[in-house]
Amino acid sequence: MAIFCIPKNLVEKLKTSALKGEVNVKHLYDLSSAERRQYFTEYTNPELGKFLNTRFEEAMISKQKGALLEWAQSVFTPKAKESPAYKSILDKINALDETGVLSPESERAFLQDLVADRLGIRVSAEEVKIIAERAKKIDAAQEALGDDLGSPLKAEENLAYFKAKKAMDEYLQSLMPASKLKVFTGTIGRGMMLASVKSPILNIGSNTEVGITEALVRRLSGGSIKGADNKLAIDYVKFVNRVYKETGYDISRMRHINDTGTSGARVLGEDIVHAQGKGVVRAIGRATEDIVFKNLMGAPDVAFSSSHFADSVNLMAMKLAKGDKVKASEYMKDSMRLKPQTAEGEVIRAQGIMDAEVATWTNDSWASKLSLGMRKLLNDASGDVRLGDQFMPFIKTPANVIETSLDYAGLGIPKALAEVVNVFRKAKKTGEPLPDAFRDPAFLRKATRDVFRAGVGLTAGFLVTMSLEDDDFMGAWDPKRKQIQELQNSNENSIRVGGKWISTDWLGPLSVGVNAIMYARKYGKGGFVDSASKYAIGAGSTLSQLPGSQELIDTVKDYQNKSGMFGNYEEQGDALSSWIFARVYPAILQDVAKATDQYERKTGTGIDRIKRAIPGLRQQLPVKRNIFAEEIKTEPWLSTILFGARVKSDKENASIKMLSDLQEATGKGINFTDWDKTSSKQIAQFKEKLTEYNFEQAKIRYGYWLKSELEKMRNDPRFQNMTEEEKVDLINTLDTEAQKKVFSQFNFKYQTEKKATPSTSPYKIKL
Repeated sequence: MAIFCIPKNLVEKLKTSALKGEVNVKHLYDLSSAERRQYFTEYTNPELGKFLNTRFEEAMISKQKGALLEWAQSVFTPKAKESPAYKSILDKINALDETGVLSPESERAFLQDLVADRLGIRVSAEEVKIIAERAKKIDAAQEALGDDLGSPLKAEENLAYFKAKKAMDEYLQSLMPASKLKVFTGTIGRGMMLASVKSPILNIGSNTEVGITEALVRRLSGGSIKGADNKLAIDYVKFVNRVYKETGYDISRMRHINDTGTSGARVLGEDIVHAQGKGVVRAIGRATEDIVFKNLMGAPDVAFSSSHFADSVNLMAMKLAKGDKVKASEYMKDSMRLKPQTAEGEVIRAQGIMDAEVATWTNDSWASKLSLGMRKLLNDASGDVRLGDQFMPFIKTPANVIETSLDYAGLGIPKALAEVVNVFRKAKKTGEPLPDAFRDPAFLRKATRDVFRAGVGLTAGFLVTMSLEDDDFMGAWDPKRKQIQELQNSNENSIRVGGKWISTDWLGPLSVGVNAIMYARKYGKGGFVDSASKYAIGAGSTLSQLPGSQELIDTVKDYQNKSGMFGNYEEQGDALSSWIFARVYPAILQDVAKATDQYERKTGTGIDRIKRAIPGLRQQLPVKRNIFAEEIKTEPWLSTILFGARVKSDKENASIKMLSDLQEATGKGINFTDWDKTSSKQIAQFKEKLTEYNFEQAKIRYGYWLKSELEKMRNDPRFQNMTEEEKVDLINTLDTEAQKKVFSQFNFKYQTEKKATPSTSPYKIKL
């Protein structure tokens, strides 16, 4: 390389200029190559100016390349440095040397490409600096942790790491904010519908029940109740819940460090639309995330999940170590790392996560995949409005409740048999000896657990139903039973306990089994085969409640029939106002409005629906009455707040029981006229001729007379001596008699429509 000496007088000139502030390095970076050469020439001469500019540009490239390499190394994790994306970026940086040029424009473009390649976003130079600073904190925390990421033995170091990761995730999300509409519908809207006491209460209740049964199944299928290190298990639970409380990450079900949801947040196994970014809507979204999703719904879920993970690895470590407590403890510690160092640790951790997911209803099952798929169809079709999220805010849990409950109802046995068949097929295909194939630990764990779930579920289900009479069970919704259920104040799939109708949802994993057993008992009157078929029908009827199925059908029907939200402008406005209100108004306030009101209320238009949910305004609406014109009272305030509609007071009396028994015995419907919903032309004409007040009075008189006549009929010896079929036929005539009586009291006579008279013209028209 040639040595070039700058004359002393020119050096002094440059130094003097620099001291005066005339040489500005930042300004030199911003000039083009020709402008920079001219600048140096002014203080030296043309030949020296060119030399100085060449050396300056070489320094620029060298400095920028080094800075870029350092930055790329700090942003990428050790594992990510093995990825093709990282190698591609290094190639781009190294290519700078080969080209020998880098203008300010290409420098900025390259930085943006670098970040976009790694993070999927385009950022400014200032944002790059912030990212680099936060990346260094993550690296420092990672270095302090070593291989113990996720281990409770380094709780403080782990907490520092996850806090640094949270800061990075939130900053990157703020650079990629979701649309305000998407935040409103996907975060705020879902949150407001779940912002109540009854939602987390049911979640806690069902998690408690499945937690007990799953803990029992683990011990029965594993043949062991002794763990490796109970203190470590307890410490792990405390550690996981602390990490979740301070960062929002659930590490008990985390398969790798980025397993935190597609948008950085996951609750009850489902991704939540993040609300990072500027604006009031996103600020409300973040508050909703924190209050509803993280604390009300997520915190109890993580508490159960961490307990099941710790219990699972505690038992399995001891089993794999064959009773060696020292070795078992090491296996257990290793399995708590996000990346175990041993094969045993990997197996134990994988099983622990699976057990934690099943015991908290967050596993990926055929039912949850189907429901999530149906919701995705609605979300994709509606864009950022996300109708799927509105109709089905959380569906993974209820879908998994159905599938797991089916296993406990007996489906676990055929599933285990299917696993046996698969082993035979696999052995035949690979040539593996059958004894070895059946010793496969994965097969044994799955098959035995399926069998024990069925055994535990059927046994517990029979114990529950032993205390119930047939009349204490109400099956799936039947249109023929609609009015009787309303009079009894019962729910579908509910049992009567202590004067209350309680939804079998509260039985968690036993719900399907209890429904099926009671269905077989109540309706299977033709021997074993008939009872077995009714059992299958009772269990299968649960599938109609699979989240997403009914919502998807109703949406399609609404669109085809141009009704509901797709109907006329008045209907659209009514539905839209109610829809928006339900997504900006917390559900807890709706519960409070009902809890502070003695009566159920009638609603019609959108404004009435809104009034019904506001304490104080609700009482302005008319009282709702049943078919006998009796005012319908609400449940006690505490029951309304804690349990909602899943627990109701039994209102059956002798007359209602008579109707219920006759309907069950004959299979015939006993339905009286609903004057507000009937298509009767007589009642429509009657309503037109009366004031609104008088029409309400007419309905009340109809109900009073109907109730009175039923009570007289029930006590009449002649009625008592009739067959059940005759009784039903006679009861159904009361409806017509009651209408005639009311019409007579209001001096109403139905005017039949006159038929068009045929033409008497002598002229005939031939076509």
